Amino acid sequence: MKSADVYKTLRTAIGAWAKSAGFKRGRSGMLAFERASSDGKEVLTFWFQCSQDGWDRFTGSQFTVEFQIAPEPGPGHGPKRERFFRLLTPDERERVRLLQNRVIEKLEQPPPEHWAHTADPGLKSFYFAGFTPLTEPYSPSQDVWLRYVEEADVRQWADFLLPLLPRLIEDFSKQE
Repeated sequence: MKSADVYKTLRTAIGAWAKSAGFKRGRSGMLAFERASSDGKEVLTFWFQCSQDGWDRFTGSQFTVEFQIAPEPGPGHGPKRERFFRLLTPDERERVRLLQNRVIEKLEQPPPEHWAHTADPGLKSFYFAGFTPLTEPYSPSQDVWLRYVEEADVRQWADFLLPLLPRLIEDFSKQE
């Protein structure tokens, strides 16, 4: 899946809620939503960012969600930023782990002629670790990206995130 397809799926799932919550689409290569912060002096932005590693037919790819309050619009340059995962409750982090494992269960090992089988040991180990289900709970300080192989996975993540976004935005906005 190309990142444009991921953003399109997320925009379809999240866009109507974002508009009803006073957000406008941001101008970015990523999918961003912006609105004036509660004091009207800054801009609250949240955005979805696909991994720069691209999409692999065997391991898929991943994306994250980040929040920011800054003097001007646009993702990635504000003094106050936080990734979504650090705002989740323990139960929500566990739900992420279970949903990640749903994606991992779909993965198909690459054939013997695939480059990863002949990669240096460190890279080979890193690549094939992506096929292993997650057995340990995440810690709240981890930087977790949401994995996907196909559009249904992206929709699954959107369904998970949509009901959480109002609280995540509120909690983020209240942080010092």
